[in-house]
Amino acid sequence: MTAELPTDWWTTEEVATFLGVSSSTIRSYLARGQMPEPDRRFGRLPAWRPATIRDWNERRPRKALGH
Repeated sequence: MTAELPTDWWTTEEVATFLGVSSSTIRSYLARGQMPEPDRRFGRLPAWRPATIRDWNERRPRKALGH
């Protein structure tokens, strides 16, 4: 990562940066129920605590490589 991520709340963009995917991928995961609901909303902007995303990322299923 080139930039330091915030430590209090992560927006869709920060979650995408942490996971190495696009913001649209995060919005798709959220719409399909494939990631945790936001811990909070700032107006319409979803936000997660970094620990929520880190914990979820460690537990989420991965596709096997080469299969």
